Amino acid sequence: MSEQASFGVSSAEEAANIVERFNGFHDGFMKRIVITSQDEIDEDLSQSCTGVFDVEIDFAHYNYQRGDEPSHPYNQIVHARFRNVQDMYCDFREGFLGNTIVSVSIVPVNRRRSGSTATEQCLGLQLARQYYLAECRRYELRESQLFTFTDATFREQPSGD
Repeated sequence: MSEQASFGVSSAEEAANIVERFNGFHDGFMKRIVITSQDEIDEDLSQSCTGVFDVEIDFAHYNYQRGDEPSHPYNQIVHARFRNVQDMYCDFREGFLGNTIVSVSIVPVNRRRSGSTATEQCLGLQLARQYYLAECRRYELRESQLFTFTDATFREQPSGD
């Protein structure tokens, strides 16, 4: 088996390259999501609550940019690990069930630094999906920011790994 490619993201330019390489994850879906808090209970039994998380998402995906072949075209997983995550809002209500990703965007944003009133530049992960409006019997394109983060790594892997 060939070595799987890995890509780091800590800037808008690197983010644009990832989104282009994976064609915005169009027609993919999130196979697995893991959210890990950076909060801790200290030895003196006090708590250090940071409000900061690490998030891992496995995107099931096959739709690469033109001319770029995936290593496992019918069963590809792109494992993404996002660090220093804040401002999480994940909407997985019934209207989104069964719908694939229209596009993933990574955009520069500002956020409040954890534990401070100062702001910092970071990146925002945005997800566009079709939402079914039952009362109207039609779909509506909705894009929302899932969270902000400082850096990420995207790694291609076969789904069995």
